[in-house]
Amino acid sequence: MTRSTTSTRRSRRQEEGAVMLIVMLVLLTTTALAVFAIHATTTEVRAAGHDRMGAQAQEIGESGLAAAHTWVDVFGPDALANAMAASSRVVGNTYSLPQPFEPALAADRQGYRLYARDFEAVVNATSGGAVASLNLDQADLGGSNRLYSPSVVVDVYDNHQYTGVLAGYRSDGNSLLRFLGATYTSRGRLRLTAADGSLIDSNDGTGRGFYDSSSDARARGVSGPF
Repeated sequence: MTRSTTSTRRSRRQEEGAVMLIVMLVLLTTTALAVFAIHATTTEVRAAGHDRMGAQAQEIGESGLAAAHTWVDVFGPDALANAMAASSRVVGNTYSLPQPFEPALAADRQGYRLYARDFEAVVNATSGGAVASLNLDQADLGGSNRLYSPSVVVDVYDNHQYTGVLAGYRSDGNSLLRFLGATYTSRGRLRLTAADGSLIDSNDGTGRGFYDSSSDARARGVSGPF
């Protein structure tokens, strides 16, 4: 009887130890899965925010191209050609930029830079005489509570007289109508803003902001006739 009782006690202790080990393994596995789930969720949220910022910056860049072409349609290709010719005569032509990390226009070269405020003139010119307001701010991104402030500039280069074939016009070149071809490069940016509305720089000497997002768009445009 004594040997049987001792053997039974040892067997129970071994079973209890095995059960305890299994429980600990289950708890460790559950904890590991929970940590992995939290990490995966955090990464997904960050990735979603990054994708959203990228999509917004891309929309701003593409909207800049559309606005620039509208500007040329309203004021005419000759206005753009004259402005680009005047810029090439400026010695060391540099302009104040809303983004300090954007390069200035190339010196001694025909080029023109359109800002967001230039597109307000388009709205005024097409609004039947009424003065309109066009402010590019956080509200354009979906609400005034957005942390990022949008900005856009459009650089126009490579202006030339387009001699290709256009639908609806003569293809033999025997026409007095002229068309202006140019390259449009739009730079859309999103940057963090402080409580007073000023842009927050990273203080690394480049003028770039914290966690900023950027998207450039480029297109070849043909305007006319003029």
